[in-house]
Amino acid sequence: MRKLLLLAITQSFIFATTAKTYKTCDSPIYCEGPLLRAVQLSNIFTDSKTFVDRPTAKPVNEVLDAFNKLGKNPSKADIRMFVDENFLETGMELSQVVMESKQDLAILKSIQDPSYRVWMSDLNNYWSNLTYSFNTTFLCDGCSSSILPTKRPFVVPGGRFREFYYWDSYFVIEGLLYSELDHTAKGMIENFLDFVEAYGFLPNGARIYYLNRSQPPFLVRMVKRYLEFMDDQELLARALPILDTEYEFWMKNTTVEIVDSGSGEKHYLNRYNVEYPYPRPEAYYEDWHTAHLDLNMTENDRINLYSDLATGAETGWDYSSRWLRNKKFDGNSQFDLLKSLNTRAIIPVELNSLLYDMEVQLAQWNTGKKKAYYERRAEQRLNSMDKLLWNDEKFSFFDFNLTSQAQQVEFTPSNYFPFWLGAVPERVANDSVKLANVFEELTHVLNLYPGILTTTLVETGLQWDLPNGWPPLQYVTLHALLNVHKRITQNGYSQDLSDKVDSLKTVAKDLAERYVESGFCGWWATGGTIPGYISNLGHSTDTGHMFEKFNVTVIGRSGGGGEYRPQMGFGWTNSIAFWIFAHFQDLRAPNCTMAI
Repeated sequence: MRKLLLLAITQSFIFATTAKTYKTCDSPIYCEGPLLRAVQLSNIFTDSKTFVDRPTAKPVNEVLDAFNKLGKNPSKADIRMFVDENFLETGMELSQVVMESKQDLAILKSIQDPSYRVWMSDLNNYWSNLTYSFNTTFLCDGCSSSILPTKRPFVVPGGRFREFYYWDSYFVIEGLLYSELDHTAKGMIENFLDFVEAYGFLPNGARIYYLNRSQPPFLVRMVKRYLEFMDDQELLARALPILDTEYEFWMKNTTVEIVDSGSGEKHYLNRYNVEYPYPRPEAYYEDWHTAHLDLNMTENDRINLYSDLATGAETGWDYSSRWLRNKKFDGNSQFDLLKSLNTRAIIPVELNSLLYDMEVQLAQWNTGKKKAYYERRAEQRLNSMDKLLWNDEKFSFFDFNLTSQAQQVEFTPSNYFPFWLGAVPERVANDSVKLANVFEELTHVLNLYPGILTTTLVETGLQWDLPNGWPPLQYVTLHALLNVHKRITQNGYSQDLSDKVDSLKTVAKDLAERYVESGFCGWWATGGTIPGYISNLGHSTDTGHMFEKFNVTVIGRSGGGGEYRPQMGFGWTNSIAFWIFAHFQDLRAPNCTMAI
């Protein structure tokens, strides 16, 4: 393997984030300030997000006056009374949008198993439970809410997530398109385009307290996916200059220059990067507690930790051992583990794959100098990914750690993003032997557990670690498997590779089966029923739930861990089931009494 330890980092460039020009959180209630700090540190809610999602019941100036009258050290009871008197309940800004689900969908007709067909019909009818518009007409003059207003309806993930989220929405749009709700899908994309125009980037989610960060950049891919279903050149024409703006946001604020001290070659790749010196408003108590566990931490240490916590949220993987300095866990608590976050020092495979995809797609959609610009950037990125992220001995891409100046040779499905998005150098893409070995470790990992693919092989209690498997990573891995099989077939291969090549489709079908079995059995275990096929499991009120993540050790069990209770809904989980049935129609429903 090529030595990477000689790489030097240009510090002034890595932390040069002064180019930020986008709007940030400035509310005296929902953003950093005495009121937020006092309420959140009182810990009157088990989930810090509860408070910042409550609209005010009175004009902001009256709320601030009432807070100031509490004095310097109000009691927990006084703060509770203050909140109850001055704030409304969560969710009042949401108006449910009733969707007329189509019952004769092509996707439903293609599903061969009758139990699966009824289940997916139920999920198709579930969109109304997740689709909302924002309505603030109930607010008094001068009252406030933390929402970022939108012009069109949107789909939320579910549970405590009462607003839309950036990267979730790519997968949601996938499901909407298969449910032939293309108008809703387009409306969500247009909401995102509005946000980039208004804020200079696409925030993590539709709340003012998310204006300090973004999430994995899927907007170009959303537009591309929509156009694959709908011929809408008007949308593309509107989107193109706005997509340029988003691209420049990532280039200005997250680019790292890495110089090979041996050859002098400069590489430019990207990391997630949020410089935010306070606890996140929606996780204030948790972040503050994490930063104050160690009394020896300096104030500068705490500021860096707050930035790494916010950056971890920007990754979408909040949180994972991927981002930790301390890889030895020894039964430590989640808070102890998070003290060693090193998120901003990781060059992630998936982020650079998404940016490469963005560059390639924008080159295809543009002409002239702009086309040439994006082509050049894509070529440069692919070369740097080859030099820094690709491992020829392991036949895999890995994150690059700026602290150790070396690859993090660890299993995670994020390593497969390049094979989904085509961010693979030609010398690898044209080599059938290399490609045939890309999924060797995947096969081993799938044999460890009966459920879907785990996020990592490290059990920490963090929700993006073992034993949790997350729907979007199954989608990426399945795409990667099918793409690699197709590429090897195009390349041609020798007879001694036949078994490995054939196994790619076998593994893909196995993973697809595990995914729909996990969703189906979890739905049945929480009240789902199919007359004549499977009976209700004794639930009098529940009628079947879909989980945001799954436990890979038991088919149909919800995942756990992290900062909040497992959520049900769930936008991306449902949507990926639609995508799977579009590609694997002959899957057979299991006997869930045996699986759970």
